[in-house]
Amino acid sequence: MEIKNGVQKKSSRKEFTIRDAPLTTKFENSEDGKTIYNIFVVIFAILLMYSGFDEYTKTGKVRLSLHLIWIGFKKLDLAILFWFISNTLACLSYACFKFWAKVRPTLEPEGQKVWDKIWITISFLYYFYFLYGLQTLGHTVKFGKSSATFIFVEQVRLLMKQHAFIRTNIPRVLLVKMHTETNLQLPNFGKFLYFMFAPTMIYRDEYPRTPQIRWNFVFYNIAEIFAVLWFSAIVMDRFLVSTFQDICLRQFALGEIITPIFTNVVPGLTFTLFSCYVVLHAFQNAFAEVLRFGDRMFYKEWWNSKSLADYHRTWNILVQDWLYTYVYKEVYEVIIPKNKQAASFVVFLLSAVVHEWTMINVFRFFLPINLIIFLTTGAVFGAMGILGAQWGNLLFLYGLAIGLSIEANLFALESYAHDNCPLNENVTSMEFYIPRFITCGCIK
Repeated sequence: MEIKNGVQKKSSRKEFTIRDAPLTTKFENSEDGKTIYNIFVVIFAILLMYSGFDEYTKTGKVRLSLHLIWIGFKKLDLAILFWFISNTLACLSYACFKFWAKVRPTLEPEGQKVWDKIWITISFLYYFYFLYGLQTLGHTVKFGKSSATFIFVEQVRLLMKQHAFIRTNIPRVLLVKMHTETNLQLPNFGKFLYFMFAPTMIYRDEYPRTPQIRWNFVFYNIAEIFAVLWFSAIVMDRFLVSTFQDICLRQFALGEIITPIFTNVVPGLTFTLFSCYVVLHAFQNAFAEVLRFGDRMFYKEWWNSKSLADYHRTWNILVQDWLYTYVYKEVYEVIIPKNKQAASFVVFLLSAVVHEWTMINVFRFFLPINLIIFLTTGAVFGAMGILGAQWGNLLFLYGLAIGLSIEANLFALESYAHDNCPLNENVTSMEFYIPRFITCGCIK
């Protein structure tokens, strides 16, 4: 907290404290939370038995959808290799930053300006070619969807981490006066390396730490990751694959495209719940425990949201903190001072571009349905002005369910359209940006 004009105000600086993730608290301390958890376990067990029985009666084999996991993680070894290379480059960025910081105080003012411009240019080129090289690699190697998701999301995270470290420590360098004997206090490599793996996007020299590592908690979260991936594969196999796998092998009636949007609401919601649970709960908790990182507020209770704005502020606190600290505040305080609309627009634009870039490279086709749904539902509900009402949460969950079902169905539809009716090698821009299930005449 800070005091200004005799009034206590909440500080905009991110404060870290030792606390559990919301779902950890609910599952451990609430009987209702434990019951909901058990319901999902029972559903998984029943779906697993049904899947095995159905496959055996139809084909005489039992695969339990494990083949989808194998296909999804195709070429994971190459993805992990590139991950190691990327982390090595991140370590080199620390060395480059330290070199810039050590040399700068020895230069005259004009020399410092030139020196700064050189390294700003190098930084932007590094960001650009890092992502461009990754995109080229992804299109050349053609990873499985899950392997591609891992590598592209992870590389974006690495760039965000490097930017956070550099941007936080630049003021320390600028405070050192020219030709003085003042010691430049920069974080050592150990602190940089800890931050690169810590489950936060905000850099600090020190974080609250737990007293010990609970290895049973670590292994339990890892087991949950594998279980949820398996659960997701079964849901995909039972609902999406069986619905759209023969698209373009025969023409679909329009009703065959629209009807699954309603019947597949469950898969759409399931993928969202599971992705949030795996990425923002199980995975982050496992890493936090190994690193004894105390602050586990990776998300808030987004399921209680009454609007899309509430949802985007609460479902991913890690990214939200980074966008606020290193984008929103940068625009609001430095680039376009005191202009909240401009700062919010830049945050939205950057987030939208990165999301669409990631989706294009994971699926290797352009289908901006996520952005379209977000814009249309946000505009409709905003115009109606009803999400602040008592039943706003109901409307939010309804819109979320339908929107996610549309997204899951159209991505499955377009994926199988590309598999069954592939584009030529010399594809034109127009062919790339128009859905394949349209250009290939897959719908009556």
